Amino acid sequence: MKPRQILPVFLIAAILLPASTTLGQTERPTAMRLFPHETLAFLRVAHGRELYERFRTTGFGQMLDDPEVAPFIQETWAFAGQQFDDNSAEDAGFNWDDLAHVPKGEIAIGVIDRGEADTGVLVLADFDGQQVDVDFLTDKLDERWEKEAMVVERSDVNGEQLTVVRRGNDRASSFGYFVKDTCLVGSNDEVLLEHVLERWAGRAPVVEPTEDTDEEAVTSGEPLPGERSLAENQHFQAILRECSTQLEEPPQILFYVDPITTMRRVFRGNFGAGMALATFPALGLDGILAVGGTATFATEKWDSLTHVHLLLDNPRSGVLTLLRFKDGDITPPDYVPAKVNGYSTTYMDAPGIYERLIQLVDQFRYEGAFEDSIEANISDQLGIDFREVFINNLAGRASTLTSFNEPGRAVGEQRAICVTLLDPELASKALATVAEDKGELEEREFGGLKYYFFTPRFARDRPEEERFMTPSFGVLDDTLIFTTSTSLMEVLIETHQGTRPRLADSIEYKVIQSRVERLTRGRQLALFYYDNPAEAIRHWYDLSQADSTRDNLANWGENSAAAAGFLDVLERSELPPFEVIQKYLVPKGGYLLDTDTGLHFMVFDFRQEAAP
Repeated sequence: MKPRQILPVFLIAAILLPASTTLGQTERPTAMRLFPHETLAFLRVAHGRELYERFRTTGFGQMLDDPEVAPFIQETWAFAGQQFDDNSAEDAGFNWDDLAHVPKGEIAIGVIDRGEADTGVLVLADFDGQQVDVDFLTDKLDERWEKEAMVVERSDVNGEQLTVVRRGNDRASSFGYFVKDTCLVGSNDEVLLEHVLERWAGRAPVVEPTEDTDEEAVTSGEPLPGERSLAENQHFQAILRECSTQLEEPPQILFYVDPITTMRRVFRGNFGAGMALATFPALGLDGILAVGGTATFATEKWDSLTHVHLLLDNPRSGVLTLLRFKDGDITPPDYVPAKVNGYSTTYMDAPGIYERLIQLVDQFRYEGAFEDSIEANISDQLGIDFREVFINNLAGRASTLTSFNEPGRAVGEQRAICVTLLDPELASKALATVAEDKGELEEREFGGLKYYFFTPRFARDRPEEERFMTPSFGVLDDTLIFTTSTSLMEVLIETHQGTRPRLADSIEYKVIQSRVERLTRGRQLALFYYDNPAEAIRHWYDLSQADSTRDNLANWGENSAAAAGFLDVLERSELPPFEVIQKYLVPKGGYLLDTDTGLHFMVFDFRQEAAP
């Protein structure tokens, strides 16, 4: 075994080993060993209390505990609690303060494939030895059953009391649960609960074939549905293996989904969905085997580390062959400003993807159908040759960025999509042609450069600075740029001309790019990702301090207790200067790799003391 493969093996073993327990309790298997092999969707928190404590030590958690920020957070939390108690507590059956009784150990929920029957649900909540919290929950459940006049049956299964509740004689609505060693397990299927108890005792469940059981599986001696655990699921194992790189310890959060089987079960009996699902093999979409990921917080090196893996069949076919990435420089172009809250870039073989798309569409219709549709719906409508002007003119690089308009307004995040061109003059002439033919496009000159924009009908009665979006198009040197606001377009032009700081010159950005290059060790990136949460939080911070925001809250507060209450929080607990908050916020980096097993996405941010 290669040295770099040893750590993932140890981590996978640690994830699957028995869950930690309070002194005096016997160890039990983790949720992955208790849930069945046929689990379609799975979410697990390894230990609730540990996750909370780790979060408190992250940069964001430390910010919430800062002496200058904490009063505002405490007031907001108290306000949220009062709103819940006033409006939702009666229906929920518990008060805000009762949240102190939430499970503090392992927590897991899964959706289970039950063949021809509807999907099952399985929930595990470990109270980490806190019997008082278990008693609180079971008492609340008993109160709810009595209030709603539910039928309650209790029986003994493998020495444990199994409680099953239902409405009248409707067994299809039944839900059962048991408590063992301060761990509550519940399901809408009694058989699933019995199987959990068998696995907990270290035994494989005894499953008898039914009318729905595949006859070939019975005669071949293969394990029957229900006999194996999720930990033995090969796709689940592959997700764990792929998401264990760069980890220093087992993750606190884990998720897994079998998307295709899930859709087939959820939409069973739906004729339209069934017709769509029937095309999946021809489209190659049945090659999507699973998706899953892990999240880890507050390790020696990382403030947070997230892996997501899309597990694909190999070789790929159909739509999945459209994924054709190329290598290239990830450094931000000179028009990307330093004050962005998100930036990403990728390189793709656009003409090759287009050709493959033509083949895929035409196989379901007739030869030439896709290009006929493009010509009728795009080229003829715009008065240009779409394929020649756009598709064949793409150089391969596409970048996106997100930012907020300046000065800050509550119109939301603005976006830009930027693609490099082989012949920018051809694209410029095409934009001019479209603008001339389509009266809704307006021309504007800024910084000696022309760009075009249009105002959606729903926003025409508003001043430009208050519009939710004003889509804009322009060619900047060798790049075609689309933005959702004229303000952002003009910021990009100013940055290109050198009158604004550039992201490529930012020290924070350079640190992230350098670490990504070290982590990927020269491998071709499918996508590079940069995120600066400080810019987004700065935007909302500035809005919270604006007189206009408080005036709006005061007006809304005349008819909304929530708006009036939040305004009261803002006025009683002033936030400190933004610099106090900013010192806790560090940029995030990430990358996408196209591997033999699928697409792998990783996002990270450093522990501040560990940052290079």
